[in-house]
Amino acid sequence: MKLEVRKADERELIVKVFGETHTLGNLLAKSALKHPNVRLAAYSIEHPLEEAFVLRIVTDGSKPAAEVLREVVEGLISLSDELAEKLAEALGVPPEG
Repeated sequence: MKLEVRKADERELIVKVFGETHTLGNLLAKSALKHPNVRLAAYSIEHPLEEAFVLRIVTDGSKPAAEVLREVVEGLISLSDELAEKLAEALGVPPEG
C-alpha cells in the first residue's frame, strides 16, 4: 500500500491510497462519519481501472484531521480484533496469538 498526501491541515485531510479500492475506501469513510469531530468523510475512485481511492476527511477543527483518521483506524483495528475473538469462540477454534 502506498499513500500520497494531497492536502493536510488542521481541518482537512485528502489522501490517495494505492493498492486498495472500494472495500477499504468505504470502510474508512463510513467509519469516519461516526467520529464526533467529523463533518464530512467521503472517498472516490478517480478511474475505474486504477486500483486506488482518494479519501477526504473534514473535521470541525477541534482535532487535526490526521489525528481523527488515526483514531478511526485504531477503532477499526480494535473492532477487527474483537470480531476475530468472537468468531474463534463461536467456532471453537483457539485464538491466534
